[in-house]
Amino acid sequence: MSDRSEVTIIGAGIVGLATAAVLLARGHAVTVIDRDAPGSGASRGNAAAVAWTDVAPLASPGIWRKAPGWLLDPLGPLAIRPAYALSILPWMLRFMQASRPAAWRRSISAIAALNGAALPAWERLWQGSGTLGRVKREGCLDVFDKPGEVARARSGWQLQRDHGIEVREVSGAELREMEPDLGPTVVGGAFLPGWVQVDDPHGLCLDLAAHVRARGGAIEQGEVVALARCGEGVILRLREGPVRRAPHVVLACGAWSRRLAAGLGEDVPLDTERGYNITVPEPGVSFRRFIMLAGYGFVLSPLASGLRIGGAGEFGGLSADPDWRRVDALVARAGKVVPKLDATTGERWMGFRPSLPDSLPVISPSRRIPGLIHAFGHAHHGLTQAAVTGELVAALVAGEQPSVDLAPYAVDRF
Repeated sequence: MSDRSEVTIIGAGIVGLATAAVLLARGHAVTVIDRDAPGSGASRGNAAAVAWTDVAPLASPGIWRKAPGWLLDPLGPLAIRPAYALSILPWMLRFMQASRPAAWRRSISAIAALNGAALPAWERLWQGSGTLGRVKREGCLDVFDKPGEVARARSGWQLQRDHGIEVREVSGAELREMEPDLGPTVVGGAFLPGWVQVDDPHGLCLDLAAHVRARGGAIEQGEVVALARCGEGVILRLREGPVRRAPHVVLACGAWSRRLAAGLGEDVPLDTERGYNITVPEPGVSFRRFIMLAGYGFVLSPLASGLRIGGAGEFGGLSADPDWRRVDALVARAGKVVPKLDATTGERWMGFRPSLPDSLPVISPSRRIPGLIHAFGHAHHGLTQAAVTGELVAALVAGEQPSVDLAPYAVDRF
C-alpha cells in the first residue's frame, strides 16, 4: 500500500472533520463530502464536552428501574414518540440485552479503552490544527438535590476511580462555594478535575474545516445516496453529479450512516436519540465549570455564546418535527437547582445523536467492500471520541495495527 492514499470522507461533522485533519497530517489526500455545511448536524449543538472521564454505558443492570418512569413521561429524560414505538422496539430489545451484567462489563471496558485514548488524541489534534485556544480545563461538577441520588451515584464514581479517573465527593456547601449560583436545594455531588470542554463545538468544527482546507483537503457539498464495490475501491453515487470512485472511503455521517451501510447488507441497529437544548446569551447566572445534573438528565455548559442547557433523549426518528416543550421542561428543571436562572430568551436547538444499543460506536472496516471504513454511532461521545476515531481510521487506511483493539466496535458485532 502506498504511504499516500486518496480518502473520501462522507460526513462533515466533528468525527469526519477530525478524521480528515488526522489523515492530512499523515500525508493522505482527503475529500470530505456532506449534504450540508461543516458542523451543521449534531456537532453544531452538542454540549461541548470532551467527556473522556465517562466509562459507563447507558444500558446498565439498573437502568430498567428508571426507564419505565422516564418513558411514561413524554417530557422526561428519555422518551419515545408514540408513533415511533414499533420502529424503536428492535433497538430497545438489543438495549435490554446490552444491560445484562456480562454485556455491561464488556461495554465498560470498551468505553474506557476508547475514552482513555480520547484526550491524548485531542491534545495532538488541537496542537496540530491550532485550535488549542478553544479548550477549557475547569473540570466538571456532578450535582444532586436529593441525598438518595448522591448515595446511588457513589458506585458510579467508584467505577471511574477504578479506571484511574479522579473523582472528589463534595458537599452542597462546597458546591455552592465553587459555583455560587447553585441554589440552596443542592445537597452534594462530585468534582471531576480532569474533565475538559471546548468553548463552542460549532466553532471548533469551523476551525477544523478551515484547517483541512488550508492543508490542501477539499470539502464539498453533496449527498451520497449509495455505495458499491469497485475492484479494491468504492463507488459513490451522489444525488446530483457524476459517479465517483475512491480507493478509501470513510462513512462518518452520523445518524444517516445506517441507510448507506444497510444498502451494502450491513444492517447496523443504529437509531437516533433526538437531543434538545437552549443556549442563553444572558442567563443572569455565571458558571466556570461544566455541570452535570444526572438526576434530571441534562447539563449546564458554559460556552463563549452563553449558557447551554441541554440533554435528554427522545426516540422519534429523523423526520418528526421537534417538540419544543422538551426545552421548556429542561429550563423548568434547571430552575430547581439554579433559582436565579433567566432563560426567557435563547436559541433553541434539536439534533440527532447517532446511537447504538451498547453505547459503542462502529469503528470498523466494512465486511462487504474493501477500502470502506465505518466511523459512526458515537451517540453522546461524538466530540469526545472524534480525534481518537480519526487516529484509528488513519491506522486502518495505512494497514497498520490500531492502538486500540477494534473488536468491540466491529460493524458485525450485533
